[in-house]
Amino acid sequence: MIGSVMMCASAALLVLGMLGGIAMGIAHDFTLGPAHAHLNLIGGVMLFLFGLYYRVLPAAGGTLLARVQGGLHIAGAVLFPAGIALSITQGPAYMPVPIIGSLIVTAAVVLFGVVVVRTARAEAMPARRDAAHPVDRRHAPQTTGLHRAVHPASHSQTFHGIVSHNDSHGASRPQDLRPDCRIHGQGTEG
Repeated sequence: MIGSVMMCASAALLVLGMLGGIAMGIAHDFTLGPAHAHLNLIGGVMLFLFGLYYRVLPAAGGTLLARVQGGLHIAGAVLFPAGIALSITQGPAYMPVPIIGSLIVTAAVVLFGVVVVRTARAEAMPARRDAAHPVDRRHAPQTTGLHRAVHPASHSQTFHGIVSHNDSHGASRPQDLRPDCRIHGQGTEG
């Protein structure tokens, strides 16, 4: 969810930044160039990439930390360039605004780093657990190619590898991958 919000906010800020750049070009006045650049890079590019990460890895985007990070980054992506524009046009009295905005963006980037590290560790945990505690895998599902996983919250499907299930005689048979099949060998519909 936060990934989609971040990507939509990114698109809006990028359009705003591009329109500002066009207006500067028409007027031949590039005084607000630093604000334009920061709006495009922090609000457009970084926000989109962070949102894309959360969309690609829904487990990362579903955490409270990800929602806090996304909210902070959106706020900072607006406040930082707006503060730059204010300090350029209205003078140094407004300099605290871009400073606060930059600190918010920095905090959001640090939180994103924490989310990435936590997600990487969480993904590595099953492999570590399996290595530490070997299990008799003769009757367990084995991944041999492409298998489908349904994300319960969104009912979306992803394909990760073919899941083979051992029958009662130990022979391996691939699970049906039609879109109407059920996961974990429960059978298929129609």
